[in-house]
Amino acid sequence: TAIGILFFQVINKYIPDPIVRTSYIFRSFSISAIHYSIASLIVAFPLYIWMLWFWFKSFGPPAGGPEKVESRLSKWLTYVILLIAAGTIVGDLIVVIFNFLQGEFGSRFLLKALSIIVIASLVFWFYFLERKKIQYKKEISALPFLTLLVLSGILVISAIVLGFFAGGTPGQERLRKFDLKRANDLGQISSAISNFAYDNSRLPVDLSEIRNNSRYNYGAIYTDPETQKEYDYKIVKSVTAGINDSLEYELCATFSTSNLNEPESGYPYGYVNWAKHDKGYVCQKQIATLG
Repeated sequence: TAIGILFFQVINKYIPDPIVRTSYIFRSFSISAIHYSIASLIVAFPLYIWMLWFWFKSFGPPAGGPEKVESRLSKWLTYVILLIAAGTIVGDLIVVIFNFLQGEFGSRFLLKALSIIVIASLVFWFYFLERKKIQYKKEISALPFLTLLVLSGILVISAIVLGFFAGGTPGQERLRKFDLKRANDLGQISSAISNFAYDNSRLPVDLSEIRNNSRYNYGAIYTDPETQKEYDYKIVKSVTAGINDSLEYELCATFSTSNLNEPESGYPYGYVNWAKHDKGYVCQKQIATLG
């Protein structure tokens, strides 16, 4: 599952579908899914190999005693797990084909289908040999199992490396999280300024005027999470020509990364003006409507 998620996310990033990427309800690319899958593989794959080694060793040639026989519970659990794995693989393949029929790019469909087929082939090839050796006591050399181990290891390492390329290193992710916090902070500040202008028919003189007012300061953070410096607030248009006129201002922050060419991911609200930003000092002009 973790390998499949990693390959799917890499495909979603490097072969983006404009229809999926611009959807507000469904965003196909998820950095969190990539990092969780990498963590799962780093922990679970070595543990799984160790458990298989212990499993095969326990059914090795008896040392002067009776040969060990697999229990019914073990057989039953093995086939239940295989059934669940088969259902998961078939379900994923159905979803991939369904998305293709719904208009997803042909290259995305082919790569995702190929990923599922490769993973399924390794899983069922291994358990076909494992059942023959453990359950039916057939003589099988170590070569097929070593071949599967090497192929699985190559697949896991490839998935992890591609995952780091697609999701970034821990340092890059930390910078991205800082930028995510900046974008959300600016969105909340903009909302507070707009509410202040609507009630008072003017813009606040500075950010302290709304920061110190409990009516408008409802959880907004006014300082950069990394530098602890206050965000820049600039009044562009403070005079109105009529009752229904509006006021203009700018909010600025210094972003650590640029995500202009990245899929939309990680921002909970699609309307945040700073969700897409360049690296460096970025300002966005805002309009406050009067009451």
